[in-house]
Amino acid sequence: MRARREGAIREGMLSLLLHMHQPDYRDPRTGNPTMPWVRLHATRGYRDVPHVIAATGAQVTVNVVPSLIDQWEHYRAGGTDTHLALARRHAGSYEPHEAAWLLQNFFHGNPSSFSWFPAWGALKAAHDAGERFDAQRLRDVVVWSNLAWFGFSALRDHPELRELRRKGHGYTEAEKAHVLDVQAAILQELPSLYRKLPEVSCTPYYHPILPLLVDTAHARRNLPGVPDPGFRYPDDAKEQLVRARARVEAWIGKPVHGLWPSEGAVSPEVIELAADAGYRWFATDEDVLARSKHDPGDIGGPFDVGRMRGIFRDHGLSDRVGFVYANWRGEEAAADLLHRLEGKPRLLALDGENPWESYRDAGEHFLRALLSKAHTRTCGEMAADAPRGRVHALHTGSWIGGDFAIWIGHAEDRAAWELLRDARAEWEARGRPPAAREHLLSAEGSDWFWWYGDQFSTPFEGEFDRLFRAHLTAAWEAMGAPVPAALSEPIKRAATGIVPPAAALPPDGDDWFAWAPAGRVELRAGAMAPVRGMPRTLLFGERDGRLNLKLVPSGEGWTARADGAEVAFEADRAVVDGGEAVVLSGPDGLRIPGEGALRLPWRARGPEAPKV
Repeated sequence: MRARREGAIREGMLSLLLHMHQPDYRDPRTGNPTMPWVRLHATRGYRDVPHVIAATGAQVTVNVVPSLIDQWEHYRAGGTDTHLALARRHAGSYEPHEAAWLLQNFFHGNPSSFSWFPAWGALKAAHDAGERFDAQRLRDVVVWSNLAWFGFSALRDHPELRELRRKGHGYTEAEKAHVLDVQAAILQELPSLYRKLPEVSCTPYYHPILPLLVDTAHARRNLPGVPDPGFRYPDDAKEQLVRARARVEAWIGKPVHGLWPSEGAVSPEVIELAADAGYRWFATDEDVLARSKHDPGDIGGPFDVGRMRGIFRDHGLSDRVGFVYANWRGEEAAADLLHRLEGKPRLLALDGENPWESYRDAGEHFLRALLSKAHTRTCGEMAADAPRGRVHALHTGSWIGGDFAIWIGHAEDRAAWELLRDARAEWEARGRPPAAREHLLSAEGSDWFWWYGDQFSTPFEGEFDRLFRAHLTAAWEAMGAPVPAALSEPIKRAATGIVPPAAALPPDGDDWFAWAPAGRVELRAGAMAPVRGMPRTLLFGERDGRLNLKLVPSGEGWTARADGAEVAFEADRAVVDGGEAVVLSGPDGLRIPGEGALRLPWRARGPEAPKV
């Protein structure tokens, strides 16, 4: 098959690196992921990619993040996540607040899927219109929130999934269970699929930005004047590298020689650490090469970077696969890409699972056409070519803008780095207690910092913030040290605005599920108010015909005025008889959006208790 591919394209060789990564969604207290994306991507990109590589015989490099493997293994061992635990329950057993949470969180995935699958789109339209969801409709939401994700290899091997898609609605508990059982079976298959791949490379264990672990001051090499949070732990960078290679080698059963640094982030110091850890080649973006001092040479081959070989991806062509071709016919997209290669050897490096979420056929026709026609070779083979030249001074930067602005350029980023710095210093001072180590390493991951600042937004940014602080909290607790009060306060400052309640609050309870249907408003400190110790979020909703308020973090000592009646918070809650205009006040002062009174739409009409 290799010879047939070589005959299809006489010149030029395509090296493709597909980077498999999702953040570590596991809560440090429970060990369970709080978001379902690893499990759902397993039914699409994580399975489809190795299947199409095997079918075409293409020589493709798949890059794997060790913390992703750990999450795969969590599910393979029978573990659950927040969404899955609710999905497995009988739809007739949901309490009203659980049904409200389900409706808030299960319409996920690529927005196009609601047009691809009309029955799925009809459910979303009904929800958006405020229609009632009984047990049957809730069950249909659970089924579709999983069924819409399956990729081409799962649909081929499990044709009953196609029949369930055609059915569209009225699913039974047995059909729901079957969909979830197929998911579980797919996760069981992953190790055998990845062990057969032509080449596997890896990323540092918890996906950290390595140059910033070495020294956050090095950010000034590409962001002059950025404040330095003072984190300097090159030993952590090396540990993330060493442990990553060992983990992936043990999982696939063969050596790992290649490194895709998280977000393509490199520096001269990082390359030395990687060489010490046994890596032979690394890949990053052509923009890094362009900003480096190097001999003239094309990106179609490796460069000598001291003790390692560096290969540099074609930025524009990589982005075409990730962001352009999803709406093309697969064969036409592949032909366009091959034409743009112009017979030149090139490296394309991109996310290995996320793009196919946007392709209606999960990328099947594009990938099959591309990999069957292109002359492919692994990144390791490309790196073994004679060097195109030497890099005399490697630029310190990433594949996004050639800098680290996303991870340290905003005040929120730096606040997170300072909290991480303090915990890491305490760990050192206390003799490096082993129980805290994993939490610290996980908190070094790039994904937490990605959602701080104003560059990106997601409905789940509050959960990313919470997980980061939860890891640091767990580290302090494992050290036997008092947890800093700052870790109880969100770092992420949501945009000002009022989110109305999704449903009435349950009759009792004060846990996370009980307040999930609540409305919320993000509060702002006044000019003279201290930042620490102040509530940041006001939750509100109807319970037994009365307005219930909750301050997060705890708002004891604060007062609320609702239509002139003053009510004190007990611990962090208050109950108000009537009234919609609310003003908060407290010992240190608080400014609410728009100044003056805040009118809360607290009389929510949510889903009724589901019935079978």
